[in-house]
Amino acid sequence: MSTDSPVFLITGCSSGLGRELSIAALKRGFRVIATARKVETLAALEQQGAKTMYLDVTASESELVEFAAKAIAVYGQVDYLVNNAGYLLTGAIEETPRSDAVHLFTTNFFGLVSTTNAFLPHFRARKTGTIINVSSEAGTLGPPGIGIYAAAKSAINAVSDSWAHELAEYNIRSVSVQPGGFRTRSGGIKAAEKSIEGYQAAHGVIHHINTTGDTQPGDPAKGAEHIVTFVTDPKHQKLPLRFVLGDEAFAGIKQAYTQRLADMEATKEWSIGTSF
Repeated sequence: MSTDSPVFLITGCSSGLGRELSIAALKRGFRVIATARKVETLAALEQQGAKTMYLDVTASESELVEFAAKAIAVYGQVDYLVNNAGYLLTGAIEETPRSDAVHLFTTNFFGLVSTTNAFLPHFRARKTGTIINVSSEAGTLGPPGIGIYAAAKSAINAVSDSWAHELAEYNIRSVSVQPGGFRTRSGGIKAAEKSIEGYQAAHGVIHHINTTGDTQPGDPAKGAEHIVTFVTDPKHQKLPLRFVLGDEAFAGIKQAYTQRLADMEATKEWSIGTSF
């Protein structure tokens, strides 16, 4: 790797997509700072050339600012911030205690926002930087059985869009990556403690998640390579707001957008004509 190659800082690298993103970036000659709450899980990445650091994205804002300063000092810069840390919460929305929902949003959404805010002064000062926010197809499709998780991923899509608009004047890019089913647990699964009789659609999805973890079609190594290649390609100086990842995700999200456009047209006569 070159001593002046761009630097990737990736959260949630203990396993799954975060680990594969680190490997993919290293293979392409980028410098990598891999982070996790359990630093011991990063030993193999360190052997491959990554710098490793402890990071809990739920830490206080002051602690995250301190972490950002230490991370930037490793190479003197960070060019790509990959917000990947998070976990999956299963359960119908009614089955999900408020405390579990708050904890998920604290990790998956507010942790992402606070971590990014800690690096933004660095990006703004340099007038460059790319923020890659790992969302999910669930944020667009809103499937049953993982409603709170889907809500957090939808919030990531929204904040990523706003960053893209707000930070354009600083030459900072933001993109929301929406993966489909990949053979990774995305930091683990937490299940709702109670189950309400019925909710067949929700419970069917939960059963599918719990029984197909090792048979999902997406290869996380290939997915990671596609992300790294896409965001670093000079031809993609202007990134789209959303980047769908995976064959099934592409088909599913395209179908969802097509249906939404059809719904808009079908309700047009009630949508318009409301101005003074």
